[in-house]
Amino acid sequence: MTFLLDLAIVTISCLVLGLVSKHLRQTAIPVYIIAGIFLGKSGFDLITSYDFVEWLGKIGVIFLLFYIGHEFHYKGLKEHGRLLAGCTDFIVNFFAGFSLGLLIGLTLIEAFILASAVYISSSAIVITTLIENKRLIHPEAETVVWLMVFEDIILVILLVVLTSIMVGNSSAIPISLATALLFIVLLLAIIGRLSNFISPLFERDDEIPILLTFALIFGFSAIAHHLGVSVELVAFFLGSALSGVESFKRPFGAIITFKDLFLTIFFFSFGMMLPIELSGLPSANFVIALLTLITLSILGKFVSGAIIGMRVHDSLEKGLIIGAYTTPRGEFSIVLLAVAIGTGVGVSELLSSLVIAYVIILSLIGSSIARYGDKIGKAMAGGINKLTTQAHRYR
Repeated sequence: MTFLLDLAIVTISCLVLGLVSKHLRQTAIPVYIIAGIFLGKSGFDLITSYDFVEWLGKIGVIFLLFYIGHEFHYKGLKEHGRLLAGCTDFIVNFFAGFSLGLLIGLTLIEAFILASAVYISSSAIVITTLIENKRLIHPEAETVVWLMVFEDIILVILLVVLTSIMVGNSSAIPISLATALLFIVLLLAIIGRLSNFISPLFERDDEIPILLTFALIFGFSAIAHHLGVSVELVAFFLGSALSGVESFKRPFGAIITFKDLFLTIFFFSFGMMLPIELSGLPSANFVIALLTLITLSILGKFVSGAIIGMRVHDSLEKGLIIGAYTTPRGEFSIVLLAVAIGTGVGVSELLSSLVIAYVIILSLIGSSIARYGDKIGKAMAGGINKLTTQAHRYR
């Protein structure tokens, strides 16, 4: 019964740390990771059932992608300025991270992973901050929410690329992608055909709706894993397919609860499995690279936000507010790194340590920037306008 003790340690430690984080109005993601580091292999080594806890954490990732797929709406792609905003956010931030990765000596694949982690903001922190600041009714907030949705789309694509690299043969990647596409089309066709049959089952008041949901998620995930198709990709499209079943709204609330629970265990298990040396200070080169990465990431979101604000809202101020709200990084950066490590593409200790430290620091700093996003955006816009006016006078 060792796994029961391990599960007690994980849940109790996460509960206490989660309560402290909520009391301090900080995101709990970094403290869950840190708890895993200190209680896992790199720390006191209190956990013995590593495979069991890690397995529970992987369920969290599957539920996360399922949730994203369910909440994603394809019609949003057609609305004015949204595609431009999403592409601007991707180009500025992804290529900034990729360039820095190459500059510090990472391989192409590692630079790709770093760029992916740098690009994607934390939807959990961003949306929560918008709600707390009562900004959802403002037009720039709609753009921020859309950017989170667009990043979800890109996340799925990045996950497909990373899992395809697992093949180890570039010529086999198109075959892997074709298999994934065929499986997704088959999945959508099956759900479409069975929608009339499963819809009444979701309306029941017993345990059948949640059992059916779990059966669909784990059933399709198991088949995908056997065929070498990205489980995360399949979870995304399954969630998207079930969003069209009206009666599925009833069990979906339970799925959100399970998602939050297992995702918390995922962050803990991720830190638990990391081979990090806690003794000694990090090297000067590592600190310089980390500080450069953080600075570049913050500037990147403000630059892309400013461009979006000028092009979509005709307002520099609104653009800088968008940049402030999208600064936090968090869960998706860790998910991408975990998937990359799982595919065995040869992630170096430098990259792992860099991304972990980056997420922990920028989730805290970024959440603070987002919390005061309105004031920061207005102050920055005022300063830029003042400098521009002075420059015109000197001319």
